[in-house]
Amino acid sequence: MSSIIWFDKQGDITNWESQCLPIGNGYLGASMFGGVRRERIVLNEKSLWAGGPCKNRPDYRGGNKRERYKYVAEAQNLLAEGDYESAVKLLPELTGDGDFGAYQLLCDAVFDFDIPDGEPDAYIRKLDLDKSLYSCEFTLGGVRCLREAFASYPDRVIAFRFLCGEKISFTLKLEKTHPSRIFAEDDTLVYNGTVEDNGMRFDARFKVVTDGGIEISAEGISVRDSSETVIYFTAATDYEMKYPTYRSGIDPETITVPIINKAVEKGWEQLYNTHYADYCALYDRVTLKINDEFADLPADKLLDAYRNGSRAAMNRLETLYFQYGRYLLISSSRDGALPANLQGVWNESNTPPWCCDYHINVNLQMNYWGAYNTNLAETAIPLIDFLDSLREPGRVTAAEYYNIVSNENNPENGWTAHTQCSPFGWTAPGWEFYWGWSTAAVAWLMQNIWEHYEFMGDIKTLRERIFPIMRESVRFYTQWLRYDGKQDRLVSTPTYSPEHGPVTVGNTYEQSLIEQLFIDFLAASRELSEDGELQNRVREMLPKLKPYHVGKTGLLKEWFEEDDIDFDRSQIQKNHRHLSHLMGLYPGKRITAAIPEVMNAAIMSMNDRGDESTGWARAHRLNLWARTGDGERSYKLLRGLLGDCTFDNLWDFHPPFQIDGNFGGSAGIAEMLLQSHEGVIRVLPAVPSEWQSGAFTGLCARGGFVVDAEWENGAVTSLSVTSKNGGECTVTFPIKSGVKALKLSLGENGGGSWKRED
Repeated sequence: MSSIIWFDKQGDITNWESQCLPIGNGYLGASMFGGVRRERIVLNEKSLWAGGPCKNRPDYRGGNKRERYKYVAEAQNLLAEGDYESAVKLLPELTGDGDFGAYQLLCDAVFDFDIPDGEPDAYIRKLDLDKSLYSCEFTLGGVRCLREAFASYPDRVIAFRFLCGEKISFTLKLEKTHPSRIFAEDDTLVYNGTVEDNGMRFDARFKVVTDGGIEISAEGISVRDSSETVIYFTAATDYEMKYPTYRSGIDPETITVPIINKAVEKGWEQLYNTHYADYCALYDRVTLKINDEFADLPADKLLDAYRNGSRAAMNRLETLYFQYGRYLLISSSRDGALPANLQGVWNESNTPPWCCDYHINVNLQMNYWGAYNTNLAETAIPLIDFLDSLREPGRVTAAEYYNIVSNENNPENGWTAHTQCSPFGWTAPGWEFYWGWSTAAVAWLMQNIWEHYEFMGDIKTLRERIFPIMRESVRFYTQWLRYDGKQDRLVSTPTYSPEHGPVTVGNTYEQSLIEQLFIDFLAASRELSEDGELQNRVREMLPKLKPYHVGKTGLLKEWFEEDDIDFDRSQIQKNHRHLSHLMGLYPGKRITAAIPEVMNAAIMSMNDRGDESTGWARAHRLNLWARTGDGERSYKLLRGLLGDCTFDNLWDFHPPFQIDGNFGGSAGIAEMLLQSHEGVIRVLPAVPSEWQSGAFTGLCARGGFVVDAEWENGAVTSLSVTSKNGGECTVTFPIKSGVKALKLSLGENGGGSWKRED
């Protein structure tokens, strides 16, 4: 069955979060509502941001205050002495300062169609995930109208086509959001201006090809008596991901003009064929089927049926949601562009929630949890590029807040960042300590990029791109950690467990993430045959981190001190959305059944924290429970994510809309179907009883293996494993009589298979 999100009614153009259908190509985004007489299209260019360096901020320093390390050192000493009260008073000094900025809306494009009054017949608007094509189709007064749109990555344009059984007229007007001018250049409407805050230049172009009459002016586009019109759209800015100016010095017009002219030269059909081939090369790698009964309903009605327990609706929505996450990642994260932000690439405001930024205490990480296991490694390249771009400004943060200095003699001595980042190298803590301080956030991000090698085996990318980022991050942490005699371990201090609880010394969040980084760094070093003073230092420090401790209650401690009689519990929220102390279970690989005491404590902690939470937090819980092998609990979390935290258009809500829940949900479904974090490929490790039968193709395992499987009544009936790079693997999977282990030795692009003998 095809994967289509569809509606049988127009979307409310005032309710963007719930009613729009999104298309995108990594650079550009468009949100469609399917209005019959008036259509609103929300347009975005991902690099269009306020904030950063500019003429009005010649002293921009990425939020870094000067010589904060003095306050950090004082706070550390006070905490070591047990004077937590005095240490807390210093925390306001451990923040960033300045104009952070925000992701910006480019403009709204408003179409008004001159068509007869009355209600349309046979109305349907849909987003075809298999084709990466939006359409809206209806009949009015006996006349059939079709409107289509797609966003092409190879050609960097969005194309809109308007077809009608008889000639109609319409207008397009742009609702400006920035100081700009709108003017005509022959058959092109130009929207050219700057962001008021920072002077960032942008240029957007709408080129019209029609069989009707056309007038273009500062008022917009007017098309008369047309049965077919195609509008090609592109936009660009003068942003460049390069410290410290973040400006290319290039007029964005020099980018948009050749792009738009080439698109028109190719025409709709050729443009779409190129787009379709590019998209399908990624999307078609993975298929998923759950059971045999499917409900084909409009998205809002499908959600209602899902919430009411329809099995056919469950089968349909769960597979659709999985593929939707993959579609959104392809559409919002492509090589050459910025990574997916809190809303992917889509945004309707100049003051979006949390600035629509790059939050790195779970959100950005979660955006890419499904990149590798759902066979979309290429979409994670922007994250690698972005982290690389943070190294230079991150050295300033390391120097000002930690006294870890890079200079000419030691140019890559350590870099860091905190809770939120911007495209302009904001690496300082946020402007409030209790959400802005997150010393281990970069260590967490290193897991994301290390997975590129774990899944792909790309030694060249590891050596040239990934390892330098990891190595410099490791240098930072080896200098940051200090010995705490009371705890008899190396600790990060002060620490705050996102985003609740007291300030403490060496919390589990920080210790576990740094431990995982050290382990992964040593593994990367072995792959590259790199060894030296830094590796020796890491080997010496690693056993002294001791991140995991079981408390008196049997729970895994979130704070080392929590069993102390004077521990401050006033700031602990029992059902808090973050599960920061469980990073070693997921996405990390340290908490496993091989350490039953810690695993049992982690499970008790998850039960204690509870399942009810916000959208992305349910996605995190879904992945955590999948790692334990508990399919029923995983499925309960999936049901909660889809049933309680999903808009009509299947976007995740926090609330408000955040795309991380979509990405985390897709990753979680894949994690229920396939795991490979312990050196063994496990097929169906956390499949619930509700998924009686099914099949998947193309899911990826660490080591460069691609797995296809079919199952009935919870038992695998056929299995295929293909190796990208060659090598040995062990695959375990359930069969009627128990669990079967299959050992395979495969050549490059070689495969092995197993099939049940009836």
